[in-house]
Amino acid sequence: MEQNLALTWQLSEIHGWGLVGVHTALHLIDWGRPPLLLEKPHLGSLRPGNRQKLEVLLDGYQQISAIADRSGNRMLALNDCTVLHALGNGFVAGPLSAQFRGSRNVGVIAFEDTLFDEVTLRRARSYDQLVVHSEFNRALLAEQGIPDVACAFQGVDPDELTPVPPARRFGDRFVVFAGGKVEFRKGQDIVLAAFRRFHERHPDALLITAWHNPWPHTSADIAESPLVPAAPAVGDNGKLRIVEWAMACGVPPEGFVDMGFLGRGQIPAILAECHAAIFPNRCEGATNLVAMEAMACGVPVILSANTGHLDLIRDGNCLPLRQQDPVADPAGRRRGWGESSVEEAVAHLETLYTDRAAARSRADKAQAFLRGERTWRAFAETFVTAVA
Repeated sequence: MEQNLALTWQLSEIHGWGLVGVHTALHLIDWGRPPLLLEKPHLGSLRPGNRQKLEVLLDGYQQISAIADRSGNRMLALNDCTVLHALGNGFVAGPLSAQFRGSRNVGVIAFEDTLFDEVTLRRARSYDQLVVHSEFNRALLAEQGIPDVACAFQGVDPDELTPVPPARRFGDRFVVFAGGKVEFRKGQDIVLAAFRRFHERHPDALLITAWHNPWPHTSADIAESPLVPAAPAVGDNGKLRIVEWAMACGVPPEGFVDMGFLGRGQIPAILAECHAAIFPNRCEGATNLVAMEAMACGVPVILSANTGHLDLIRDGNCLPLRQQDPVADPAGRRRGWGESSVEEAVAHLETLYTDRAAARSRADKAQAFLRGERTWRAFAETFVTAVA
């Protein structure tokens, strides 16, 4: 008899974890097996259609929350239930994982920290099953003697990312997009260094970014890079001063636009204006949702050929940054990370600028791949089958 599934993390359409939960829950509802939510969903972040479908899960959440309150926060055993535990780096679980345990317990993780000490391995092995979101993560666990790890690739929603005609809000300029919260791992320092050189050759180029970080203090580690003078400062409003930082890194004001935080509904229109997107990330534990959205919207993409990005790269569907040097790793936490070449990134931007027909061909292949194989529906089917 199949067990019910319970989720320990919040459903939202703000970040990757939230989207994983949303699309898993939608699939389970369609399948007639609505999940039990152990964390209150962020319904205000959801598109109206998804919010309407997921509101039916509130009753179950409220009931289990009341039971938990009456228990005095003692650990509750959910019999005949598989609990899905959201894990962070080091296989560290959130507080709800200590409060709820199922008759089966599945750890779900996309990790970048590759330090496997005894404590970390003990945590990893404490689950009946592990599910990761990249072959990079699965291979690392196999090296540690943890076989039979399931892999479910994250996806895109084709209905959400319907291509729209460009409004030409930036005129005839060659527009390059870069997204993802600022941190050393994401490689925004490489983007700025490459674009600065590219803009010197092509003053019509414009870099637009969606780099803001909901947890701005975590952006401080990008100061480790010799390519930038410092990390971006945090303003009085609690947001990163992205424009000021880009100027300090040598990008001219006329070549840069900061888009701030992009809502889900803004993404297709912004990407419709772009002629290229660049992601020289040093590591991705999953497959980089922002890059996938750019590919699904038909933007020619430059991707670092390392870690989780390797699961996106197919023949002719992008321009891979193949030169990957080791990243400084004094603590042993960056196995497999890659340092992309600024020169190669500039060369790829030049290729996309000079041969628009070839760029269009790459973008079409990427779009077909994402919309055909890497949808949230495909993810949810694989994920639910793995955990059930």
